[in-house]
Amino acid sequence: MIAVTATSFMKEPRLRLLLQECFPNIIIRFIEAEQSASEAALIFQLKGAKAWLVGRETVSKRVVDALPDLKVIAKYGVGLDNIDFDACHHRGIRIVWEAGVNREAVAEHTLGLMLALSRNIGLGSRRLSQGVWWKNGGSNLTGKCVGLVGLGHIGYRVAELLKVFRCTIKFCDILDKSKEASELGAHQVAYTELLEWADILSFHVPLTGSTRGMLNRSVMVKTRAGVRIINTSRGEVIVESDIKEFLHSGHIAGFGADVFEHEPLEDKELYSMDNFIGTAHTAGNSQEAIWAMGASAVKGLQKELGFS
Repeated sequence: MIAVTATSFMKEPRLRLLLQECFPNIIIRFIEAEQSASEAALIFQLKGAKAWLVGRETVSKRVVDALPDLKVIAKYGVGLDNIDFDACHHRGIRIVWEAGVNREAVAEHTLGLMLALSRNIGLGSRRLSQGVWWKNGGSNLTGKCVGLVGLGHIGYRVAELLKVFRCTIKFCDILDKSKEASELGAHQVAYTELLEWADILSFHVPLTGSTRGMLNRSVMVKTRAGVRIINTSRGEVIVESDIKEFLHSGHIAGFGADVFEHEPLEDKELYSMDNFIGTAHTAGNSQEAIWAMGASAVKGLQKELGFS
């Protein structure tokens, strides 16, 4: 049996059909979110599954240890912080995923947030819906100093897109990215230097012990006054209570986010602020990206289950 819990995958009829066509003689169980609201319910629904197509659901040690038949996990999407790799390795469960499969969608969304903040597009639209003819066009993105925190698949693509805007680009990364820097005409620097230099700071890192809360009060004070912050990586990378303080003071001129510490976002103070613009974790959910992520997961299952 193949079990599917990835919500966005299940909402796309073409992906459901693709999975059924690729595995015509295997039972496929589509498990809706309300059927697996608790860990115990999730385990119950997954009983007997040989393969699991997972989205953002937590793949914990308790879950995998309770599923003796499980042999392979296919990840819908690119974030892997919800999977306990040690537990899966101990059980001999194989994990398949494709890095950067949604890079184009997330990079475009990042650029959209940069433009929306820079040119007051979000705030202008909000004012217009309130009947206010507010004529403040903000500032150009062209020519700005953009700092990228992380130069993986998505960060690299963002840098490529920014070339059109003749932005000066610096980045930080835990790996030596000299080759990529040369290709992009960018410069790799330390995180602290990036904070002090950037007009726009954009986060493109996975959620790990070292990146959790990496933008907090103690480092926000080091940023350039009037900086704009973009986050399309993971919400927990930024301490939201701290950034609200700096948004209120105006030291941070704007915050554009697609991801949040707690989702769905219920922090009315944050989403009501004029210098905030947000989206509901949709950066990687363009129609093209949904298909690419789903098809990649199905392809991984085919290979691991011997159907390719």
